[in-house]
Parts: sequence; C-alpha cells; structure tokens
Amino acid sequence: ARDRDAARGLVAAFDAAPLPRGVVELDAPDSVRAGRSWRVAGRAEGAAGGRAELVDPAGAVAGGADLDANGRFALDAPAKGAGRALFALRVLDRERRRIDEVAVPLVVQPGAALKLVLLAGAPDPELKYLRRWAVDAGLALDERIGLSDRAALVDGAEPLDADALRAADVAIVDERAWAALDAGRKAALLAAVGDGLGLLLRATAPPAPAVAADWSALGFDVRAAVPAPVALTQTLGLDASAPAFARAAIEVDARDAAPLLRADDGTPLALWRAVGAGRVGLWWLADSYRLALAGARTRFGTLWSDALGTLARARGDAPPELPRRARVGERAVACRVAPGDGVEDADGARTALVVDASAAPPCAAYWPTAGGWHALVRGATRWPFFVRAADAERALAAADDARATRALVGAAAEAPPPATRAVPLPRWPFFLGWLASAVALWWLERRARPASA
Repeated sequence: ARDRDAARGLVAAFDAAPLPRGVVELDAPDSVRAGRSWRVAGRAEGAAGGRAELVDPAGAVAGGADLDANGRFALDAPAKGAGRALFALRVLDRERRRIDEVAVPLVVQPGAALKLVLLAGAPDPELKYLRRWAVDAGLALDERIGLSDRAALVDGAEPLDADALRAADVAIVDERAWAALDAGRKAALLAAVGDGLGLLLRATAPPAPAVAADWSALGFDVRAAVPAPVALTQTLGLDASAPAFARAAIEVDARDAAPLLRADDGTPLALWRAVGAGRVGLWWLADSYRLALAGARTRFGTLWSDALGTLARARGDAPPELPRRARVGERAVACRVAPGDGVEDADGARTALVVDASAAPPCAAYWPTAGGWHALVRGATRWPFFVRAADAERALAAADDARATRALVGAAAEAPPPATRAVPLPRWPFFLGWLASAVALWWLERRARPASA
C-alpha cells in the first residue's frame, strides 16, 4: 500500500495482463440487520454462458442466477439469525463445472427495535401491511388512524405528546393527517425533528394547498401530476413475474435532497433531506404492499427497514470502520479506533493497535498473519471481520491489483518553477581584474625603459 502511495501520478502507462478466469468484481455488504434481504453482485471473467450460485454456511444453495453477456450477476438472500456467517460464491461454466469460488463473509446483527409514531387520515392497503410488518418486526408503535370525522383508531401513547415524540425514532404522517394537525402539534412535531426525530411524509394524493405550503417549507415542492406505473424489478432484485407498481399522482421538486428510493429508470420515488439534527423524507410510492401480496414479505420488510433506518433518530456511538477485503500479509486499516483497541485473530492471539490520533477519524494499521475471522476488540465489545488467505481467490486479487495500478496512471506532477531573486554581483572579481591589468601595464612599462635608453 505504501508503494502505491509513493507511485501515485508517476505511472505513465499500464498494459494490464489478461485477467484469470473467475470472479473479478465483488460487491457485498460486510454486515446486515437480521431479517433483511442482502445482495451480492459482481462480474466473472471467462465464464460466458455460466451461472453464479450463493451457497450458505450449511452448504445449501441460497440463490442463483445466470451470468449476463458481460459476465455480471446479482443474487439476493435473506439474513436470518444474528452472528457470523461465511457464504461461498461459486461461478460455474456453461457445463455447470465450477470455475471459481469466493468467500463472502457476513456479520448478521440483531435489529434495533425502533419507536414508531404513525399518523394517517384514513386506513388503506399500504398502511395495513406497513402496520403488520412493524408489529412482526418488533417495532414499538404509537398510532392514530382516522376512521371518520369523529372516530379514530388510537393505539399506544398519544402520538404527538411531547414525551412520546422525545422517545420516538421515526414519525410517519400522510397528507390527510398533516391537514388535521393544529398549529401547536405541528410545532411540537417540527421541534422534535430539529432535535433528531426522523419524519417521513407519505403522499397518497395531491396535498391541499395549506399542506403543500407546509411541506414546501420543509424543502419539498409538491404538485399534482398524472399517476404513472413504475418498475422496481432491478432495484429490489425481483424476477420477471414481479408485480407492477404505481406512484402517487404528484411530482416533487426538492432542493439539496438525497434519493431514498429510485425506480429502475432512475426516477425518485422517495427523497430525504436534513432538517436540524433530524431528517425529513417524502415518500410517494403508492403500493409497496404488492410485494407482500406476491409473497416477497422479506423484500417488503427490507424496503421499509432501509427507509426508516435512514431517517431514524441517531442513537449511540458510531462503530469502528473495519478493514474491507483484508488479506494475509497486506496492510489492513481500521478507522474510528481508540487507544487501547486491539485485534484478536482466529487463534485468540491479540495484537495492540498503534492509533494515529492526528487523523480524522483516528485510524490504525494491522498486518494479519493468518486467515479467518478476526475481531476488533474494545473492552468487552467485539466487531468481527474476515481475513482472506494470501493465496486464495487469485482472480479477484489480480483484478484488485490491476484496478489499484490503473488508478496510479497519470502525468507526474510538474516541478514548480525555480524561485528567482535579484542578487548583487560580488566586487572582488572586478578588483582582481583591475589589479591584474595594472600589474601587467606596469611590467610592460618597466621592460620598455631599458630598450629606449
């Protein structure tokens, strides 16, 4: 790694050797919450007409897909019990003979039970399946759903009570429930957002002008539009038999907002932006419940879990940044570490880390000497990460080296022009020149006198 740092910008050209057959690109999460779907994607070289399979720790095939014309693949699998899991990604040729196998380590973390406040002007199918998922996932739910002008379904504490908002992580409010809020409750809700509460505005129809004005003040300009179908097959990793979806009859313009959900064609279906210490999102996908009806309950839960996890109130300290794709004999870097942290290898041997406290965030280097599961240890807390053997997965290692070398290509930085300044010439050479001339004239004069006499 230090050689790459020293050579950056100095490599004029790189003629890469052909990559070996096997997995040359791999994109997979290091950790995932229990109950969510996760995806491993990548590309295989020299496997035209082949197939990729994801094998779970028990040896069963958890998912498979044929490679496309470029050798790319994407596989989805559910994350079940919490703990460490070592999957294997196999690439087969067209005769279904194994070409390559790559380890896919995954840390499944127990899900955190969020406190959810739900306000809706009326029940609808989307709300029905969202509530059912929240209960099954163990979320604490305070809700108020309007049934008529004078009747509402209330469950849990008063949803907009100051104490309830202070304890809540996310609030979901649709346009009809927002219109029913008085000024005091809106102020309490917005104050809670400024204090860190996540707020998801759910648009099921074009909002009333007063609601649109309030949402515009939060950074979302909403106007009526013609409802349109949307495709989520690639976004959610669905097969060709996936149901069709639709967005609400609105269009949204949002300043400095980030996408929370996109359709396959890249058009946003949900956006979020920071407001104070909290985050506010706007969601206008109308019928994600069709996932649950089609038997894809895990993907439905993952969709909403990701959305609420993005907006939820931040609690606790950020975990360390663990080394990604660490390999024996190569430098691995962990960040957000603290003095006293160490790394424990598969045999239980512990190595103390030397932390560079001047870096932001503080980082430390570690050179693993054996493959397998390791752990960053801080007191009684452990964060596991996986180290690959030095001679394992050579196609992936060769591709990583080629990409790293290609990143070094570039013109060397030009040397700055030499600095110049006026320097007076020394006087002694002139003095010596004058002295030499005077002596020469004197000598010539002395020699000429006797001849003339």
